Amino acid sequence: MVSLNMGTSYPLNQDIIDRVVGRGRIGNYAYGYIDESGQFVVMYVGRSDLDLHERIGHGIEEFAKHPEYRYECFKFSYATTAQEAYEKECRNYHDFGGEDGLLVNAVHPAKPEGTPVDCPVCGNSKSMNYLDFFN
Repeated sequence: MVSLNMGTSYPLNQDIIDRVVGRGRIGNYAYGYIDESGQFVVMYVGRSDLDLHERIGHGIEEFAKHPEYRYECFKFSYATTAQEAYEKECRNYHDFGGEDGLLVNAVHPAKPEGTPVDCPVCGNSKSMNYLDFFN
């Protein structure tokens, strides 16, 4: 069974984010919902190379426009480096079916600018300026 390797899930609201997610930290997150069996269903995986607290908060306003995505909860974990966060995002993307359209994620994660490593799962080498993509 695949795992996000993140902690518990929390309701997606600003008060909770403010309480549990540190500011200015690098890390990974997932949006989803809790199904009838009590399991967290992953709908989207992402990362922030600058401020995980701020990035998770984007989900409240941005995805309130799309209730069909069911971004009701989130999970997160911290990373030490942007490269570490990128590699984990790639594994989560592949593990939860991003390339098969099972996630809301439209495209494969892009590595942070200047990061020498390619996707550890498929070898994708697409790079980007992460500041151009929310942060």
